[in-house]
Amino acid sequence: MSPARDIEAVRKEAADWLARLRSDARGPADESDFKLWLNRSEDHRASFDALTETWELAGALKHDPEIVVPPAPRRSPVLARRAVLAGVGVAAVGLGWLALAPEVYATGIGETRTLHLDDGSSILLDADSRIRVHLEGRKRKATLVRGRAFFRAATDPVKPFVVSADGREIVGDGGDAFDVSVNGAAVAVTSVEGQVLVMEAGQPSSRLIAMAGQRIVMAGEAAPRREAADVQAATAWRFGQAVFDDQTLAAAIAEMNRYSRRRIVLSEPGLEDLRISGVYKAGDNEAFARSVAVLLDLKVQTSAGGLLIAPRAGA
Repeated sequence: MSPARDIEAVRKEAADWLARLRSDARGPADESDFKLWLNRSEDHRASFDALTETWELAGALKHDPEIVVPPAPRRSPVLARRAVLAGVGVAAVGLGWLALAPEVYATGIGETRTLHLDDGSSILLDADSRIRVHLEGRKRKATLVRGRAFFRAATDPVKPFVVSADGREIVGDGGDAFDVSVNGAAVAVTSVEGQVLVMEAGQPSSRLIAMAGQRIVMAGEAAPRREAADVQAATAWRFGQAVFDDQTLAAAIAEMNRYSRRRIVLSEPGLEDLRISGVYKAGDNEAFARSVAVLLDLKVQTSAGGLLIAPRAGA
């Protein structure tokens, strides 16, 4: 057996032992056999220690009093059907060869993409987004470089699913579903099902837990904040909708421009702080612009293939 294969075999044995020791059927014979295996080689001990350290970021934190809560309710049949329908027009990509190296995926304006991972996890990548995915040995890691993605992490008793975003790490404990967005220096994590751990990269002491229906927002040097989330609004992009609740006009336009090349611009800076609420079809910038014009007493002009929102004459 080659050294590389020998190391991989030891890692697999270590993973098997960790799963066996965490089993409800664990008994004295298991513990005795494990000690014999552990003392047989320094490689055994090193592999098991490394694997345990990785797992403790997620699995062992279940015993933290902060996160011992009743299980989150399952998705309603209506939401499940909507999730299926949302697959229309989304490309599905098989990732059977991801173990070789990190792979980079990107979407353009108005494009979404579904990635199916070998471990059973899936990622829905939003428009104008970029992500790196790496599955190798003990690692299940994705780095969201920009944009937004919805993650559904498959259960794995020894390998947490880790998402890196602008110096933060989001750790799924298996069976979790969560939404991550990167907007400049701001990162937002919304837990949809299960619970996720959020921390500064390499700093477990900074951890916060987002349970289903909660969001953690981190922006620049400000302290992270945890708050209740409108999950349907936060993940409406998966169903082709843009939902705004008292957002600034500038923020709403930036969101709409992710989905259409017919870009909306404002004629002057004073308009960007106006507030807007409503549910709009992602990609239909003209309907959005004309609705905003009516609601805020503005006007819309066609400009170089785009849409210009400006004050009405005399307003």
